Amino acid sequence: MSSYLQKKRITTAAIALLLSMLGGISGCTSTLTASQTSASLYDEIGGSKTLNTVFGVAINRIYKDPVIGHYFNGVPKSHLRKQLVSQTCELIGGPCVYEGKAMLETHKDLNIKEREFYILVEYVQGAMRDVGLTYQQENQILQKLAPIKYETIYL
Repeated sequence: MSSYLQKKRITTAAIALLLSMLGGISGCTSTLTASQTSASLYDEIGGSKTLNTVFGVAINRIYKDPVIGHYFNGVPKSHLRKQLVSQTCELIGGPCVYEGKAMLETHKDLNIKEREFYILVEYVQGAMRDVGLTYQQENQILQKLAPIKYETIYL
């Protein structure tokens, strides 16, 4: 992938993330009905099956990436997948309880750069598209995952 395309994809992800975060803090009122608000995002996207597929696809790409793949040397794909599914499930209203290590602990001394973080985000975002999530669902998930950035980079 050319440097220009990579920068464009990272910029697109950053803009989408920023817009979704701004939407979350804008204080807009909602006109959703009771039946629309009762289902969690977890249920809306298809639950554990969808999350497992999304992270399975993303992880396969992440492990092969020449820039960030090395961060996962020695980490079994199945372990990372289980942790990502559990953490995301909890964040988007599913029945899961994330019991893994704290992000600060896991990423300490790795010196992950912001650019590297966004490469990972692009893989997750691409996997969400590949499995058929809507842009709205994608952005809602990214909004929930956004705070993790500050628990992973430059530590």
